[in-house]
Amino acid sequence: MKNHVISRYTCYFLLLLFTTAGIQGQAVAAMVGTDQIAAEVTGEQQRQELRNFLQRNDVRAQLTTLGVDPGDAQDRIASLTDSEVRSLYQQVGDLPAGGSALGTVALVLLILILLDVAGATDIFPGV
Repeated sequence: MKNHVISRYTCYFLLLLFTTAGIQGQAVAAMVGTDQIAAEVTGEQQRQELRNFLQRNDVRAQLTTLGVDPGDAQDRIASLTDSEVRSLYQQVGDLPAGGSALGTVALVLLILILLDVAGATDIFPGV
């Protein structure tokens, strides 16, 4: 009688174990297009090039002159969305290759406005 009770509970336990072990979520697979992967890679490359741009001595000096910590600007670039990175990268790409002072000032002002909108600085009270 005692063995019969143990056998019954063992069967219940094994039944419970096998039924719960068999319950799994369904895996969903989707095709990933080449353009999607290329856009992700390009976005990360653009973000890295913007970081490298902020490492230039003239840009860092201009940021410091305007009262912006270059580390804050790096953090802001890291938090930009992909569309913001594309826009900023395009504006940097439109600057003259020689790196005129006007282009650098325009980029720095753009970064300052982005920092001000994000709340990292309070340079422009109207923004």
